[in-house]
Amino acid sequence: MLQTPVQNIVESIDVSPSDALLPLYECIGNSIISLQKVKSPLSEKWISVHIQRGESLDQGSLIDEVNTIQSIVIRDNGIGFTRDEYISFQMPYTKINKQYGCMGMGRFSVIAIFDRMDISSTFEEDGKWYRRAFTFDALNEDKNHELSEPENTERVTEIKLSGWLREDIRDKTAKSLDEISRQVMNQFLIYYLNGELPAITIHDSDEDAPANLNILFKEVSKERERDFMLGGHSFKAYITKTPKKGSRRIHYVHYCANSRVVGSGRDLSKISTLFSYPISENGTNYCLNTFVVSDYLNRKVYKTRNGFFIPPRKEVIYTEDENLEPSFQEIDSAVSKLLEDEYSEFVKETVEKSVAELKEYIRKKAPRYSSFLQNESVLKSIPANLTDEKKDEFLHKIAFRERKRVEDKLDDIIANRQITEDSIKEIVADLRLRSSHDKDSLAEYLMRRRAIIELFEKFLEADVEGKYKLEEDIHNLIFPMGLSADEVNYDTHNLWLLDERFVTYSYIGSDKTIGSISGKRSSIKPDITVVDENMFDTPISFGDKPHGEISSLVIFEFKRPGEVAHQKGKSDYRWDFAELTDKYFEAFIYAPDKVKHKGRPVVVTHTTPKFGYIIVDVIPPQLSEYNTTLKGWKKTPFGTYFRINPDTNLHLEVITFEKLVKFAKDRHLPFFNKLFST
Repeated sequence: MLQTPVQNIVESIDVSPSDALLPLYECIGNSIISLQKVKSPLSEKWISVHIQRGESLDQGSLIDEVNTIQSIVIRDNGIGFTRDEYISFQMPYTKINKQYGCMGMGRFSVIAIFDRMDISSTFEEDGKWYRRAFTFDALNEDKNHELSEPENTERVTEIKLSGWLREDIRDKTAKSLDEISRQVMNQFLIYYLNGELPAITIHDSDEDAPANLNILFKEVSKERERDFMLGGHSFKAYITKTPKKGSRRIHYVHYCANSRVVGSGRDLSKISTLFSYPISENGTNYCLNTFVVSDYLNRKVYKTRNGFFIPPRKEVIYTEDENLEPSFQEIDSAVSKLLEDEYSEFVKETVEKSVAELKEYIRKKAPRYSSFLQNESVLKSIPANLTDEKKDEFLHKIAFRERKRVEDKLDDIIANRQITEDSIKEIVADLRLRSSHDKDSLAEYLMRRRAIIELFEKFLEADVEGKYKLEEDIHNLIFPMGLSADEVNYDTHNLWLLDERFVTYSYIGSDKTIGSISGKRSSIKPDITVVDENMFDTPISFGDKPHGEISSLVIFEFKRPGEVAHQKGKSDYRWDFAELTDKYFEAFIYAPDKVKHKGRPVVVTHTTPKFGYIIVDVIPPQLSEYNTTLKGWKKTPFGTYFRINPDTNLHLEVITFEKLVKFAKDRHLPFFNKLFST
């Protein structure tokens, strides 16, 4: 006769810290089956659990300490360890109790977590009373077996679990009595729903009063029982709800096998985001617990009853076979659809709330998706109760898909169809869709501009220590230092802050020496130099013209925010604004060599239109008076200063950073008001 050592079986069992209460579930489950074999009324059947606490976890003083479990004693007045039950206990994979869903592996799961089981059972058999006692562990298996006549003829079986094998599993037992009771309740709720649950109490050495699980069961409102088919297999869903308590807001789906919950409940919101919040009825919030049973689940459960042999996702793409084994993804979807139908009013309210939240998000934070504001079918297709990051992710995918669909359709019409009156109407309709998507792109660009303006304002503010952003910080925000337009694309710089016209100039150099820009021998570096080679009268000037005068030269000079508008080393304000830019213009005009950029001559003369912009922070009254009285500067109604030298065709303007930001905001205000209005 072949024999399998218990230790070999135990070592083959895979348990994890999430299975910390599995031994308790196994023993209570066995007690329920033992009670089902007794013919006494259900009201006389009972199970009593006694938890002895041990060490506490070092969780700090901010939360209440909960001690770990040291040992557990489970008592019941079931049939007891009769001859047949004892034989069944000694045989692995026994089929004696198969009709009750027992696979003969429960005790091995217990020993895989606890070191030993001490068993004492008083029972009646063949008209006589007996007491059977023994110890069961992985190394010695069944030892110290005694069969005797008891002094007390009351039917009672007691199983004591002690000696943790793994600390990581033991530590997961640091749960309150209420938490343990509710987890036990969920495990065996099917018996309650079927009217087969005995009285269960749980005593805790750290608590004065025991927990009566039957009171907890009565809190559960049995809502509905619903059947559904999937892959030729029948399933039944028991839908229950309990009043929301504490911070709980999660709805759970529990999959069962042989009247037992298997594993942990599945968060329904992870299956359908429509169920991310409690259901409200008549002013009371409820949480759902849905229990799913099926012969399919009974056949697919692990022998340790802590999981299923069911693939997580659908593996077959298409087949005509209706008797396929469904995946958990398909079962989850079927349960979710069933619950959405059962709670259609709640789902409707959730969808409406989600659509409203998406619209608010688009208006305030993502106007680039504004075309969807009038398309609720799109918004309804997006899962509810998402974070802003997830909202953007879904909207981006839909926007890309919609743009691609419109573009592909237009390409198809142009390439493969004759231009008829009907096709023209179709093209017009698609162009309207394309225009709405293009408008979203424009909205995204304007949103970026608003952020840049707000950032510019922050740069101009003093921090808590009175320090200001450096000149180069402001400089880099407008245009990266040391780069030219050949090295920077349109979206990288923000010259529109200064003037919209300059973003189209054909050459832009930032913090470059004049020598590096033009080929002239000069190490002077203006902050920003803009050269316009606008020769539209000669089309070949775009690339074939070997030389020519540029149509205008623009130079910007910045002073550091926080500094008054004076030059370094001067203790008074008697200096000309033009001193900041004249040296650059003179270097372009009077350099000894011919100016070239990438081999092309760049000629700046006295008659070349030249524009100089001086951007400063604070202009003291003395400096303003000196320049307006003695140096020919004029103050504009807008708070800026200008001077024109017709002999050299030079236009100069002085602007404060504050005015620069104000002008940029004013130019964009009509667009921002339209785009970001709520």
